[in-house]
Amino acid sequence: MIASANPAAVGCMEPVECRCMGLSTSSLPGSATYPRLSVRADRGPAGQDLLAFELAASGWGRAALGTGLVWLGGDLAGEHWQVPSLLETGALDGGWWARDRDLMAVVLTEADGIEQDPDPLACRLYKQLLDHLRSAGYPELLRSWNYMPGINHGSGDDERYRRFCTGRGRALTEAGLDDAEMCAATAIGSQEPRFRLIVLAGRRPGVALENPRQVSAWDYPRRYGPRSPAFARATALPLADDGIAVLVSGTASVVGHATAHPGDVLAQTDEAATNVEVLLNTAAERFARPGAGQPDGGSRVRVYVRQAADWSLVEQRLRQRWPGARLAGLRGDICRRDLLVEIEAWHVLGPSGSAGAFTRFGQPDSHSNSRSK
Repeated sequence: MIASANPAAVGCMEPVECRCMGLSTSSLPGSATYPRLSVRADRGPAGQDLLAFELAASGWGRAALGTGLVWLGGDLAGEHWQVPSLLETGALDGGWWARDRDLMAVVLTEADGIEQDPDPLACRLYKQLLDHLRSAGYPELLRSWNYMPGINHGSGDDERYRRFCTGRGRALTEAGLDDAEMCAATAIGSQEPRFRLIVLAGRRPGVALENPRQVSAWDYPRRYGPRSPAFARATALPLADDGIAVLVSGTASVVGHATAHPGDVLAQTDEAATNVEVLLNTAAERFARPGAGQPDGGSRVRVYVRQAADWSLVEQRLRQRWPGARLAGLRGDICRRDLLVEIEAWHVLGPSGSAGAFTRFGQPDSHSNSRSK
């Protein structure tokens, strides 16, 4: 099912309340198992890509999905979000989708510019996304990425990130979704004149995780904008092999709701890394996986830095802290002007009784110790 691309047809041209059906799961076909999902740094010998991120590429096709950001280096140039077999793939107006029996990936893109108001664009694309997921039977958002030009352009409530939040928020309201029900997410500014929306969804919900060191995003005070950001700090996804995938949102140097260490990129890196570790340990405690809450050889970590020249210092600091993790450095603007670095991660907590171990759905790549500076 394809939603109309006509803005007037979806009610998102003006900031008025949207009116579409909610995403009830009561009538959906159930899945007897949890997803079989892995994230590899290469395609590997088996499995098929739901999402094939080529972090050094600029495309947005199924075979090579770029972010629109400049890849700065590291030992992670790609992320292959794989399932054992795909059921179907297809096209959407401005994008494409792929699915297996439990999971669906949707990618939408549209021309965008820093002088444009992203509110109607975000509302329209999110409505198209949510309508398609509801129709296809995958109503549960598990992870989203939002890449847009000029994320900090504009002042006050006219800043493009704030306008993006209002547009996305109206689409969520229209779909009957509460901000507190949202999944892990990333929103980063690019130099490319396109908006890219990339989403992983499922038939079953994930488990939203919050960071005890931080105010939940939807509870931010008014000074951060008229509509608070809508995302969970992480989404935990039980896997078919009893592992727990932890999908960590873009995570910055924020304590409470305030930016910590303005102007100090290494201190911000340390603070953001601490927030990531707290989230992983929160998940490890919640799912009884003690000792499994540290990034390691099975972890895939994207690091966004505002200044390309900072990458070598940030990479060195993170390798000291997480020597086994696979890292990708990307040049991107963070959602607040005073934030210099943001970190997101995929990490698998091993099955019960084998903390830190990885089964075939969370296994480190055979060359996971390689380095390319």
